[in-house]
Amino acid sequence: MKKLIFTLLAIALIKITFGQCQRPDTTFENNVYYYSANLNWSSSTNTNHYKIRYKEISNSQWQYKNNIDSSTTNKTLTNLISQSLYVWQIRSHCDTNNVFVSSWTPVDSFFTSTSLCPTPNALATSNITHNTAQANWDTIATAHRYKIHYRILNTNSWLNLNLINGAMNNTSIPVLQQNTTYEWQLMAYHDSTLNMGSLWSASEIFTTGNFIYAQFNPLIVTSLETNLCNSATEFEIVITQNQNEPDIATSIITTDGGLFDIGSISFGDSVGYANFISANQNIESTLRAGLIVGPNYAIINSYDTSNSLIGFFAIENTTNGIRVSTTSPNDGNDYTSGYISNINFTNLFVNPNINGDLNILTELNSESGEIVVINETIYINCVNGIEESQDNKKVIQKINFLGQNINKRSHGSQINIYNDGSIQKIMKIKNL
Repeated sequence: MKKLIFTLLAIALIKITFGQCQRPDTTFENNVYYYSANLNWSSSTNTNHYKIRYKEISNSQWQYKNNIDSSTTNKTLTNLISQSLYVWQIRSHCDTNNVFVSSWTPVDSFFTSTSLCPTPNALATSNITHNTAQANWDTIATAHRYKIHYRILNTNSWLNLNLINGAMNNTSIPVLQQNTTYEWQLMAYHDSTLNMGSLWSASEIFTTGNFIYAQFNPLIVTSLETNLCNSATEFEIVITQNQNEPDIATSIITTDGGLFDIGSISFGDSVGYANFISANQNIESTLRAGLIVGPNYAIINSYDTSNSLIGFFAIENTTNGIRVSTTSPNDGNDYTSGYISNINFTNLFVNPNINGDLNILTELNSESGEIVVINETIYINCVNGIEESQDNKKVIQKINFLGQNINKRSHGSQINIYNDGSIQKIMKIKNL
């Protein structure tokens, strides 16, 4: 008997709740496309907000749109599945606590399809390298933007490129793996809101090539601002690599004389500067003393213009001279796009107290296992403590900043190498 009473009370409460909150009426859809649809209804009185539920007809789980403003009589659903039958309903909520609600409206339906959003076609792939490819297609007059996704063939995860202007008919697919088969597809958006999307095109398939390394042939040029013996001087190291050479893994530079005046510096002191120039980057940095372990060993840190640490290397005094060593960070591949790197120690190096040759040995190890050893010699002058006259200096070689010999009549930027071992850099800038 109690159960019957509770059941009758529950039914009565439901009837009172629905009776006090009027449901919307006259539901219909418009602007139905492949991935979106606009739902419409007539407004109801005393409504605080509306709630919509919708699903693919074959799905057992509803999706919801909550807290729809009472002054609104339409709502656009997005991220729908193309060419699918959906059902939907709406109800009124007449208070903020969602106690007084109307019944759901009768089920309405729509099918996500349209003739207003044609799909791109005539896909083709060109300029295929080991890590990039060019995607091509025929433009569509009504396209506002295009979207490309791509993946390794027979895998599940797609990668997406940024949206492409509707006037374009090609773009580059970057950062690919060598000797790998990919597929890509294209769709068009026919409006600025991305609601009017086309179907994805049929897949276009291509295979990347094998990467071919250039010869590991880095150029090293070391120079001193002065070759006066027993004098503090700027010590400069310039490293140049051509495109597609193997990356340098480790580098060690040693001399058979001279020393770093490590005892004169403290943590955080500026000891020089560096810059790195490539096709895509121009990084300027300051060299500052880091960890100092006595007068013969220190870590030098490199900070960019935003004061972020971007690298470090070790300097030390040996029994015969100095040693500079560094390990290059892994950049995700084992080849370079080409660059010029310039490192300057400002008055930290002290020339040996000799009158003769200072030998500089550089050993570079590539990430592919190759080794290059470069020997250089700079003549150190000691004449009664006064640097020898430069009147008899002669240029014996001229090279550009890529290390290539140039004609002695060249008017471009260059490095002059003199018969006494000194080096002069000349930068010439053309006036606009």
